[in-house]
Amino acid sequence: MNSSNPAFKAFDRPIDAPNWADLASAPSAAAVPGAMTVRGTAIKTGILLAIVIASAIGSWLKFEPLVQAGQVGQVYPWVLGTSLIGLVLSLVIGFAPKTAAYLAPIYAAAEGIFLAGISLFISLRFTKGIDAGLIFQAMTLTFGIAGATFIAYASGLVRIGGMVSRIMMVALAGVCIYAVALLLCNGVFKMNLPNLWASTTPIGIAFSGFVVVLASFTLVQDYQIIEESAASGAPKHMEWYGAFALTVSLVWLYIEVLRLLAKLRSKD
Repeated sequence: MNSSNPAFKAFDRPIDAPNWADLASAPSAAAVPGAMTVRGTAIKTGILLAIVIASAIGSWLKFEPLVQAGQVGQVYPWVLGTSLIGLVLSLVIGFAPKTAAYLAPIYAAAEGIFLAGISLFISLRFTKGIDAGLIFQAMTLTFGIAGATFIAYASGLVRIGGMVSRIMMVALAGVCIYAVALLLCNGVFKMNLPNLWASTTPIGIAFSGFVVVLASFTLVQDYQIIEESAASGAPKHMEWYGAFALTVSLVWLYIEVLRLLAKLRSKD
């Protein structure tokens, strides 16, 4: 299956591991030494999320007093720097999945710093102040969505078929193209293209809601690919890669949930 999460492209590559036919006589793929398991991926995902949260809390304690004192400029370098670090590490891990065991924890720590800063900026942008309650609500809702999508998938209520997967890929590509267009048209050519991420109009709120839904369905697809990869006997190092990919999806989901809630709060 093709995933709309770019990080999962490595699962589409040929892998040097036993296939399902080779494992037909075995009780499960988990019984094969060196094979990926869903449990192992879940544990590693928990480790990465713990790093993200710890890093975010520590960074928040550093950034929040600076913003309260009007020294927002001191936070920008941290947000920009960690966003670039996250992008570079994502590309490296994407092309070399075996590096995920070493680079994914560094990525998680960088994303925690980034999330602390971007949370402050989104709160300032839409609510004209630091709203810790809003950020807590976004975090709670993100984990709630992650849990709900997992339950829906595990119970068999939701599955992503080939057609839905292709639609999701097209939708994600459209969102990415729009983001690049905004960067070029507004940032470089000063064309004043409507920015739906920043807009609090009904269309802007609907756009943010659409992106949240897209990110939520991406999580379902991620669960499905991890299960299928474990069943087919993907190599053990892909547990870290799967955990990294899930972390990417959850970080994206949190940012979009926070943005949507902030927009709705600004309309109150």
